[in-house]
Amino acid sequence: MENVIQPNRKYYNEITIAKGMGILLVVLGHAMKQTGVTDTAISVLLQLIYSFHMPLFFVLSGFVSIKILRFTEAGEYFGYIKSRAFRLLIPYFVVGILYMPLKYFLSRFARNPYDFSAAWKILLGENPNTTLWFLYTLFWVSVLTLVLVRRTVSGPVLILTAVLSAAAFAFSWEIRVLKYLFFFLLGLYLREHYERVLRWGTKKWCAAVLFLLFAGGNVLLYGGCSVAEFMTSVAGSGLCILLALWLLAKGAAPCAPLKKLGDGSMDVYILSDPVQTVFRLILWNILGLPNVLVILFCFAAGVIVSYVAAVILRRWRIFRVLLFGEYGE
Repeated sequence: MENVIQPNRKYYNEITIAKGMGILLVVLGHAMKQTGVTDTAISVLLQLIYSFHMPLFFVLSGFVSIKILRFTEAGEYFGYIKSRAFRLLIPYFVVGILYMPLKYFLSRFARNPYDFSAAWKILLGENPNTTLWFLYTLFWVSVLTLVLVRRTVSGPVLILTAVLSAAAFAFSWEIRVLKYLFFFLLGLYLREHYERVLRWGTKKWCAAVLFLLFAGGNVLLYGGCSVAEFMTSVAGSGLCILLALWLLAKGAAPCAPLKKLGDGSMDVYILSDPVQTVFRLILWNILGLPNVLVILFCFAAGVIVSYVAAVILRRWRIFRVLLFGEYGE
């Protein structure tokens, strides 16, 4: 795998492929939650997915945010905050508000009926489309990073945020920024030192250690040790990037579709929940199909229908702005 190293690269295909793998896990996890059925196999698979998939996206987001470290003027900081607000908060609020009537009218089919009196909580990160918490949290994580980081991610900052993150997992703190800030900074740190990290990170022993930590952490999680989720988040994120590197090195067939999916991962993330909700309503509540079929169809629809819908909607600027936050593009 060492032959993947390319000094001074501006684009890292493995990061895009990792995004593609990550969004597949996100959509699959949401599909399995659609019916509320939790037999042993589904519960174990859900735990494996949820033990690292969202921290992975914060790591990948930090990795591609390297420009933060080059900011020196106030205008650059304000410009970045503005761009993040458009990219993340516009879809967060627009999709959330549009989702309110859909969730209300489908309340009789929902496991958690929607209450319009709680609509104001969208300002605090509680979106009617509950999956969109990531956009809200990523915005505030990005802003806080501007405060904590100057030119480089220092060791003390990385250690402090790691301790806070582990504590947030251990004590189930509801402040998501504290839980995920470390992973964004970890992504930045990896990008800063990437070529050096690859020299030992792509060795077989490193993958073995990460796998053992991931497997052992999940065993601890299953036993009720919540702090182990910090360990599985770090190890799982590392394994996902290493798997992407391995696929690239082998020239594997999945690379092209995963890269394409990775490029559209944010679009799929934004649209997949409404799509899956409609499919679950038809397949589970109305047609009464078996749980496994509902999961498979919701997963396929969440990926394919969302991706195709995004391609179509992007033809109009108003949707590019309101749904995908691409203001001025």
